[in-house]
Amino acid sequence: MTNIPIITPLLGYFMKLCYWLCFSNYGLALIIFTLIVKLITVPSQIKQQKNTARMAKFSPKLKQLQKQYANNKQKYQEEMMKLYSEEGVNPMGSCLPMIVTMVILFGVIGVVYQPLNFISDIGNNEFSLFSVQNETITDAEALTDEAIVFANLMNGKNYNELTDKEKKLIFSVDTLNKKDSHIKKLKEAGFSEDPLKVNGTTVTFSSFEEYKDNKELVKKAQQVFEKFPDAEFGRYLTNKDEISDRLYYRPQLLMLQIANAGYSEMYDVIEDGLGEKINKIDYTFFGIPLSAMPSWSSIYVLIPIISFLAQMALTLVSQYYQKKNNQNAAQMGGGMKLMLFIMPLFSFWISFRFPAGLGLYWTLSAVYTLIQTVILNKIYTPDRVEKMIEEDSKKNKKRRPSMYERALAAQGASPSNANGSRAVVLNENGEEKKMSKEEKKAYERRLLAEARKRMAEKYGDEYLDD
Repeated sequence: MTNIPIITPLLGYFMKLCYWLCFSNYGLALIIFTLIVKLITVPSQIKQQKNTARMAKFSPKLKQLQKQYANNKQKYQEEMMKLYSEEGVNPMGSCLPMIVTMVILFGVIGVVYQPLNFISDIGNNEFSLFSVQNETITDAEALTDEAIVFANLMNGKNYNELTDKEKKLIFSVDTLNKKDSHIKKLKEAGFSEDPLKVNGTTVTFSSFEEYKDNKELVKKAQQVFEKFPDAEFGRYLTNKDEISDRLYYRPQLLMLQIANAGYSEMYDVIEDGLGEKINKIDYTFFGIPLSAMPSWSSIYVLIPIISFLAQMALTLVSQYYQKKNNQNAAQMGGGMKLMLFIMPLFSFWISFRFPAGLGLYWTLSAVYTLIQTVILNKIYTPDRVEKMIEEDSKKNKKRRPSMYERALAAQGASPSNANGSRAVVLNENGEEKKMSKEEKKAYERRLLAEARKRMAEKYGDEYLDD
């Protein structure tokens, strides 16, 4: 699945707008697209910075509670929840920017995989749409898949070198359906019954489920080889250095790769002029085809390497400001050292595993975030953030408690702990004081009343004792 409902289409329309504003240059559009997305997330970054400052003030108090109630986990939980509520700290607040980033990332994957759907002006009716496993498969996409399979069957031969019998044998729906009697004939003629494998596994294109009995499309595939009868075309389609086997399930990217190599006219067998329309789509970034898949043997491996270095720089700068603005962060050595490598390695994996377009987006995103982090820390100094927190605290006293704060208050006032045991009263020695049922009920009612009173006082509400 490459599409996130609602998110991917919205990002696709936004990308198309950027593509139009950037004079139909996808690389430039991706730069603008990434910049605007990062600007949209600035408010969440500021909120995260404020929350981090709150946590810096909050940590010493939390450590004091840990020491004070080291032998009483129930009391510690109660006091911790109370402290969260009083300080207005949301322990999950710093997760929001990361969640937003990951949602956008996986939404962008769908946009990068389907550029013809999202940025081209080619009408859907020109592709003769069919629905297959919740994906959109078209005649042109299926033609791309079939051309690769037939090219592999030909084993590098010129189309003109094939006899009429061999042509009839290869260009058949029985080849795609792997009909037993037909496979036997292919083997007898010296062709493989499994013409296309990736890591030992036979490739089965999703389009075949819809098109395997489409004799007309098989005829069109044969017409493609009549247009390009020399062996060079077939060698191009089967050369893993030219077309990565990781693109076999991404036909729209394959189409752009093939068009970029000068074979866009093959799509004219679907409709006159379709090849020219595909060829006009500038899916490059300073000459780099964004549909290309990085590999150790290609120059495109520089994309994941640069992505790794950009993310490493971002992580180092972020940790520098964390230590500078929060002295407690300097003591969190192990976790911070781990993060120093986790995100850069993740960035390398993303940029290496997916097409160059996504790697470029992720790299640009890291660079923009780095610049954004430096600027925000220059503007929102610890002193300024402290004043903002104080102003927020004053405003918070006048507002109604949030859902999260109500949950904290309720948990802090609950007469049961996390293990489901009843609340207890401790004597001076820290031992449980035995109470009757009536005394326990009275004690629990008093806890609830005190919590409600605290919330009413904090938010300026009138408190009426039951």
